[in-house]
Amino acid sequence: MRIVLASLALLLAMAAPTPAADYFVKNGGTDAADGLSLASAWATLGHAASVVNPGDVVHVQDGSYQEFYLDRSGTTAQPITFVADGAAVQITADNGMTPDGINVEGADHVVIDGFIVNDRTRAGIRVAVASFVTVRNCHTGHNGRWGIFSGHAYDFTIEDNEAHDSVAEHGIYVSNSGDRPIIRGNVVHDNHANGIHMNGDLSQGEDGIISNALVERNVIYGNGVGGGSGINMDGVTDSVVQNNLLYDNHASGISLYMIDGATGSTNNLVVNNTIVNAADGRWCVNINNGSTGNHVLNNILYDFHPFRGVITIDDSSRTGFVSDYNSVMSRFSIDAGDTVISLAAWQALGYDAHSFLATPADLFVTPGSDFHLSPTSPAIDAGTAASAPANDLEDAPRPVGAGVDLGAYERQLDHCGDGSIDSGEQCGEPGLTCGDPCTHCSGCTCIANALVCGDALVCGNEQCEVDGDCAPGEACNACACVNAPACASGITIAKPGLGLRAMPFALRTSGQAVVPKPWQGVDPVANGVRVVVDAIAGAGGLDVTIPGGAIVNYVGWSLNRAGTTWTYRDRAGTHGGVTKVVVKNRPARTDGLLSWSITGKSASALVLPDVSAVRSTVVLGSAAECASLAWNPPGAPRPRCQGTPAKLACR
Repeated sequence: MRIVLASLALLLAMAAPTPAADYFVKNGGTDAADGLSLASAWATLGHAASVVNPGDVVHVQDGSYQEFYLDRSGTTAQPITFVADGAAVQITADNGMTPDGINVEGADHVVIDGFIVNDRTRAGIRVAVASFVTVRNCHTGHNGRWGIFSGHAYDFTIEDNEAHDSVAEHGIYVSNSGDRPIIRGNVVHDNHANGIHMNGDLSQGEDGIISNALVERNVIYGNGVGGGSGINMDGVTDSVVQNNLLYDNHASGISLYMIDGATGSTNNLVVNNTIVNAADGRWCVNINNGSTGNHVLNNILYDFHPFRGVITIDDSSRTGFVSDYNSVMSRFSIDAGDTVISLAAWQALGYDAHSFLATPADLFVTPGSDFHLSPTSPAIDAGTAASAPANDLEDAPRPVGAGVDLGAYERQLDHCGDGSIDSGEQCGEPGLTCGDPCTHCSGCTCIANALVCGDALVCGNEQCEVDGDCAPGEACNACACVNAPACASGITIAKPGLGLRAMPFALRTSGQAVVPKPWQGVDPVANGVRVVVDAIAGAGGLDVTIPGGAIVNYVGWSLNRAGTTWTYRDRAGTHGGVTKVVVKNRPARTDGLLSWSITGKSASALVLPDVSAVRSTVVLGSAAECASLAWNPPGAPRPRCQGTPAKLACR
C-alpha cells in the first residue's frame, strides 16, 4: 500500500501544472541565473523563449537584443506574454531561424507587447501557423518587406502598433487564409505598397478566404508609392472596416477584389471611414472581380486626383451592392475606372440616394491635417444608424446629437460638462438625465446601452427577457420570442430526415437519439408517441400525438417477439394523417438508443413552417424523453432544409 500511495503522489506531482512566473531580461544579465528578478535577470530573449510556459510573463528592460523565436504555447486562460517594461526595448538583429526580428511560429495564445523592431531583413514581427496571438504597442519601421506579417494565423490581434516605411511591401500583412483577424488602433504610414493588406492566398493551401475580419480605428497615410491600397482586401469575406482615417495615400483607399483569394471580397461592411486620396492616388473605394454583397455607408470620400473619383465597381461585383449616406464628389465608375459617371448617373442606378457633394473645406476643421468635423460640416447628423459603430475613431460615443455623423470622427458637444444646459445636450448637466432605462449618458447625449440578454430590460431589438414578455404559446429564448418547444431535454436528433408536403398532405421523418435509462415512459404500446414539426418562430407545421393501444381492427401498436420494435399502423390516418410509426430499441449498439421512422398521408392540407426556421421534435415517452432538432436554413451546412411553401425536404 505504501508503494502504491508513493507512486500516486509522484504521478500527481508530475501532472500538476507549473505555477506561472514573472521573468526578467536585461542587458548585462546572464542566462545561467533564474531570471526571477532584475538582480538575477537573463541576458537573451532567445533563452526566455526556450523555457517559458503558459501564464509566464517575460519583462524586458530597455536595451538592444539579438534574437527572438518563440514556438511554445500558452493557453486561453494563461497566455505567454513578452512585454517591454520601458520605451526603448529594441530588436537589433534577425532571429537565428528566419530573417525577421521577432518570429512566433507554431505557437498559440501569445502576447507580444511594446517592442521596437526596425531595419530587419524581412519582417519586423512575423506570426505563422498560430492562433490567438496578439501583437500590440510595437513599433516596426524600415523593415525590408513588412512591418508586421502573419501567415496561417487565426484569431490574430494587431492593435496600437506603428508600422511604417516598409521598403518593398506593406506595413501590416495578414495572409494565408487566417480567419478572424482584428487590426485595430494602428498607425500605418509611408510603406512602399499597401498600408494594411489581407490576402486569402488560395495558392498557399487552406480555403483561400479570410473571413470575419475587423479593421477599425486605424490611421493610414502616405502609403502606396509602389501601388496597392491603404486597406487592401483580396478574398476577404463577411468582415467589417470601420472608423478608419485614410489620407494622402498614393494608390487606392480601400480595395475589395480577388487575385490570390479563392473568391472576390464579398459581404463586407465599409462604414464610417474618412478617405481622402492624394493627387497621385487612385479611387477611394475600389470593388472588382466578383466582390458582391458589399455595403458602403456613412463614409467621407474625396479624391484630389484630376479625374479619378470616389467609388469604382465592375459589373461582376454589383449584385447585392449597397452604397448610401456618404459624402462624395461627382466622380464614379461602373467599369473598373475606365470611364467616369456623375453622381446623378450613379444615383439613377439606385446608389447613394441620401449622399451629397462636399469638399474637405466644407467638412473638416483643418483640411489636410485635422479631419475632425467642423461645427458647420454637412457630415454632422447625416448618416444612418443602421450598422454604424457605437464609438468613433477616438472611442468617443456615437451618435452625439440628432443622428450619426459621417466619417471616422463623431463631432462631440463643445460645452458638455460645464454646468449649464447647451443646445443638443440631453444629459450630464444639472437637471438633465436619461429617462429611458435602456440608455446611458455619454458626452451629454443619451445613447443606447449595449444589449445584455438577461439584465431584465427589454431593449433595442430584444423581444423579451422572460417568458412572460412573450405572447401566449411562446417562450423567451436568447431574448427572442419563439414558439414554445415541445421538448426541453437537450437531446438532439441524430441522422435526421424530414419530407413534408402541404397538399395533399404527406409526411416522412426519421432519426435516432440516445434517451438515458432508466426509461420512465418509453413504451409506445402503452403511452404512444408525439411528433411535432413546427417553426422556431412563426406559424405552420403539425403537432400529432399517436396514442397508445394495442391493435384493434387493424389500427394500433404491436411489439415484435424480441421486444425491440414497436410498430403502429392506421391506413386511414385517423391521428393527423399518420399511417405508420416504427420505433426500435437498439441496445446492442448503444444503451438507450432509439430510432424511429414516421410516415403519413391524407387528402387534407397543411400550412408548412418557414423553410428557414424548421424544428423537428419526437416525444418517445415522458415529457423529458424526447429529442429535437432545429434545422439549418437553405444554403447552410447540413442538417438543413430546402423547399417552398408547398414542400420541404430536410436532411
